[in-house]
Amino acid sequence: MGKYTRLMKCSTCGNAGEFTYIGSRNVNREGDVKEIIGEKEMWISYFRCPSCGAVEVEFHPVGEKPDVPKEFFVEVGKDGKRLGE
Repeated sequence: MGKYTRLMKCSTCGNAGEFTYIGSRNVNREGDVKEIIGEKEMWISYFRCPSCGAVEVEFHPVGEKPDVPKEFFVEVGKDGKRLGE
């Protein structure tokens, strides 16, 4: 299986190009922001810069899942490891 990439610009080195998808995290999975958004999901996706290796984040609207194709979607926990491993 290939990798999923997205065109982005790095906030660290300024590189613009195809960043590799690392995974996505539901910030409210354990109720961390429940007081603010209730029971809804709040997702953040992580992408790695091909130039400097920095990790860029993409925030998704509350209640919406990341727009990453199912075959590439990976849910990660607070520690950055895949859930279920």
